[in-house]
Amino acid sequence: MSDTDDQTDQDDLGLPAPARGVTGYLGRPVWAEFRSIRELRRLKGSTWWQGYGMPEGHSRPVLLIAGFLAGPRTVDALEHVLVMAGWRATQAEVGRNAGPAYHGVEQSEKALKQLYRATRQKVRVIGHSRGGQYGRVLAVRYPEMVEQVITLGSPLCVKYPKYAVVKLPAEALDRLWRTGLFGAIDKDAEQDVDDDRFVPFPPGIDFVSIYSKSDGIVDWRTSLDPDAHLIEINASHAGLPNSIAGINAVAIALKRC
Repeated sequence: MSDTDDQTDQDDLGLPAPARGVTGYLGRPVWAEFRSIRELRRLKGSTWWQGYGMPEGHSRPVLLIAGFLAGPRTVDALEHVLVMAGWRATQAEVGRNAGPAYHGVEQSEKALKQLYRATRQKVRVIGHSRGGQYGRVLAVRYPEMVEQVITLGSPLCVKYPKYAVVKLPAEALDRLWRTGLFGAIDKDAEQDVDDDRFVPFPPGIDFVSIYSKSDGIVDWRTSLDPDAHLIEINASHAGLPNSIAGINAVAIALKRC
């Protein structure tokens, strides 16, 4: 699916399309990301940090998936809050999540299957940024194992956001992977992930996209998946899983099913 196709599809559905031209390439408020340190500090000083306000987990399974170049630290706070509220939260071992997408999806599939078999319950999948793309792919591939997908600042209508800070390193790495510079890759498996990103979301699975118009990394309009229930908050990109606003939105989403 091309960027032009994405734009046309969103226009047809009456959804705001991603910014074009120079605005789309350079126009995100990246300076606003500095507030993420303050957002996390406030979260840790709030009652949310003890799990208050989060729906009771009763040991129900949740799979967390970190974003591109992010690493597990970006979803550690969310994992902590969920565990404090009684959820069985596990992170997919995607590392910095900088390699081919199919590597990250394979690790996410492995974690999903382990949680499903261990609990004998369908799994809630919460993904930040690129991790949300993986969560959507998991629902498409394993609808019998997935109860809900919650994405946080995920570009769901495009593979890579047009914003230069993300687009340049992501596309450069993509080209390098495909040349085999970092070792042989399975191009068919990578194409399968690319295809599964954009197929219709399976019925019977709750799907929530949480986004922020002041996100300094991802254009919020790319998070407006027509199959998703949308929740808007005010947070930085890094703060989406690490702020009071983000945790509150996750709590609202979890209460939906």
